[in-house]
Amino acid sequence: MKKIMSFLKRLVPKRKLFRILIPLILIIAIAAAVIIIRFRASSNNRRETDPTMGLIETVSTQDLSETVTASGTVLLNDEIEVYAEGDVNIVRSILVEEGDVVTAGDLLVEYDIDDTKESLENSIRDLKRDIESAELSLQSLSLAATGSDLEKFQDAVTTAEINLQNANVTYNGYTTKLSQQQTTIDTTQTDVDRAQKDYDNCLALMEVGGATQSELDDCEYALTNAKDTLTKAQDDYNDLLDEQESARLSVLSAENSLSEAQTALYEGQNPLSSESSQISYKQQQLNIEALKDSLSDYEQDLAELVYYTYADVSGTVTEVCIDEGTYTEENTIIMYVADFNDLIVSANIEEYDAPLLALGQKVTMTSDGLEDKVYTGTIIKISPSADDTSTNMGTETTVPIEISVDNPDGILKPGYSLDLEITVSEMSDLLMISTSSISRDENDESFVYRINNENKLEKTVITTGDSSDVYIEVLSGLSEGDRIVSSIFDGIEEGMTLEELIELNSARTAEISAESKAAGNENGGMNNDRNNQANQMLPSGGFGGGSPQGGGPMGR
Repeated sequence: MKKIMSFLKRLVPKRKLFRILIPLILIIAIAAAVIIIRFRASSNNRRETDPTMGLIETVSTQDLSETVTASGTVLLNDEIEVYAEGDVNIVRSILVEEGDVVTAGDLLVEYDIDDTKESLENSIRDLKRDIESAELSLQSLSLAATGSDLEKFQDAVTTAEINLQNANVTYNGYTTKLSQQQTTIDTTQTDVDRAQKDYDNCLALMEVGGATQSELDDCEYALTNAKDTLTKAQDDYNDLLDEQESARLSVLSAENSLSEAQTALYEGQNPLSSESSQISYKQQQLNIEALKDSLSDYEQDLAELVYYTYADVSGTVTEVCIDEGTYTEENTIIMYVADFNDLIVSANIEEYDAPLLALGQKVTMTSDGLEDKVYTGTIIKISPSADDTSTNMGTETTVPIEISVDNPDGILKPGYSLDLEITVSEMSDLLMISTSSISRDENDESFVYRINNENKLEKTVITTGDSSDVYIEVLSGLSEGDRIVSSIFDGIEEGMTLEELIELNSARTAEISAESKAAGNENGGMNNDRNNQANQMLPSGGFGGGSPQGGGPMGR
């Protein structure tokens, strides 16, 4: 029976399942009841039974719960990814296999780092040499000139001073020469003026016959020579000016040379006194810092070389993703480790049941393959969106959920299928009666037949609340301990005595039994609801009073 129920739960939706299961249960129950009744009737030692059994029920307080059923699959809750360590490594050996149980701290993988280690050590050695050389260069930039170097700087200054002195002497000598040449120009100019005057007088005399042509020619020749002499004197003066300018430039050059020699001497004695030397010194310092940073990086890389990967958590190796000889990087997944005692169940809940779910609701889980095993859990995740799920009945809209497993035992494994019963509502101490005991009058009010103190049937109007498939809550009209007719059938009237009710039920039972016998009792009377009810004196839709616990929607 249990396997049939499990199969039907997976095959059809929950609400359809109830519509199928309730008649089926009634049929099976009625058949069993008929067999029991007949057995008792044929027994020589038959004992008398209470004639009101199954006909009258007592109003009592009971608990009511609503459940949602589904099927789910067991999954690992947290499969940990184990990553390779180090920038680039070669896997030398893998120390575990899939299925191995490891404890946090266990060795998982060994790496081949010989080549990497050698390369880093060589780089460190070379960098140390470069740093030493750079520091010596920096030191040389700050050392003052001494010995022969200092003498060279001092000799250069002395030579520059002598050259400047000579240049000044030469330049100053041109002042005297220019003065003398100016005197020559002035004298020559006087000669030119005298010769011009003589020429003018001679020309005037010649016009009046006082001078001859020969005398005029002599005067003209004397004037020409005087002018030529003046021109030469002026040219010589200009040449002296050019030479004086050259001498002045020589003085400036000598002064620059002296300044450079003096600066070189000062810088030789004070090597970091100039801006350029300070820049060079700073550049060399930065170069050394960069080399030291590189050295620190290499030393850290050497110190952080990874020889092994250890397990961070305890669990079972579910997959090894690498082979020996594989090159790995820091983000390479090398294997997965999972705790098989940390399980969840994934399920898809039909859309009309999904609004009833909430985080933290309790779940009972069973499996046909694990007899007598009952697992418990709670809803830990409800998807915010629905999916389309393929089933044997077609495609249904469902909402994915996840459920924790409170009591994993090592027997339950990932991939197993479980039947789920989710308790979505629980209420206690409700006043409950059988749903079959209720009918409706012409005013569409719910009523029952209550047995009063005189053992007569009294029509009592009630209001109802939550319900299960068999029981319904009474909000008003009845009290705990009241007795009522558990199933209303034709012929029952208000005011009827309890004895009359029993006789009516007996007659009805005999009539139905006769009809069943005439029909050959082929199905044990199981296809007739009236027969079921009469033979067992049970409420229609209930069995033996049943229990309010179980699935089914609740309503007001």
